[in-house]
Amino acid sequence: MRFIDITQLIETFDRIKGTGAFSSWEDKAKNHLDALKLLDKEERAKYWSKNNIWGELYPVLSELSGDKCWYTESKENSSEWHIDHFRPKAKSIDENGDKILDCGYWWLSYDWKNFRLSGSLANLLRKGRFEEGEDVFGKGNYFPLCDKKQVAKENDMFCKGERPLLLDPTNARDVSLLGFDRDGLPYEVYNQEDDPIKYLRASITIKCYGLSHKSLVRGRASVWTKCSLVVQETQNALMLNKGDIAKIDEIMEVCFNNLAVLARRTKPHSIVVFNYVKTKSKEKEFEWLEDALIAIA
Repeated sequence: MRFIDITQLIETFDRIKGTGAFSSWEDKAKNHLDALKLLDKEERAKYWSKNNIWGELYPVLSELSGDKCWYTESKENSSEWHIDHFRPKAKSIDENGDKILDCGYWWLSYDWKNFRLSGSLANLLRKGRFEEGEDVFGKGNYFPLCDKKQVAKENDMFCKGERPLLLDPTNARDVSLLGFDRDGLPYEVYNQEDDPIKYLRASITIKCYGLSHKSLVRGRASVWTKCSLVVQETQNALMLNKGDIAKIDEIMEVCFNNLAVLARRTKPHSIVVFNYVKTKSKEKEFEWLEDALIAIA
């Protein structure tokens, strides 16, 4: 998961569709929300199926992430892609499947700030397909809270007082709570003893978004391996050219450039590059990698 600046949506929409295009879309969204206020739960479901104008934002949401799923950082390909309502529009349940909001956050169903681009792997409930007995992955209607008693009030567009457990890719601090190791596996940056809430948020996110799915793990491991090969080759060249300052500068420049390419926003699982550099730079003789964190930012 990598931070997505959703505030760029309006500007990007107008650049793609033309000046004033987003204002027109927002007017339609307001009209649909006004109509929705007059309907009951069953009628809303039918209304959404006929008036899902959030689909018009698909190319914009895709561009904001470099054409990647906001939750898994996997690339668009032949799989089905969805515009997910971060706060579920129809109903919300906790991590145990117990109901929180029977009618969901229906008032946010046309709020662009509640949209996230998601691959079907992260969005739909399904079992892993690589081994028998794998857990069910997918966000579905899950939206667990730190405290179910502090749920947003109806029509509160900013959901004040609510503390979601699921990590949000549009929140830079949330993204920092997840890490990925050399095998491509996700892990909680904070342990349960030091910060139980941050640990729980990362743990639930890993399961709900299916971040341990085999295909994602393989993709991340591949990126880690590419980083490792770049750094190993660089370390060998530094050893062979010890004392030659000009040559060493040239070698480091090539290394940082190669890592920066792997860390591009458009590259799949690019956050792994940051994880690799941060981990490797702590090893003796690889302290020189610390500067790469700034170079690839």
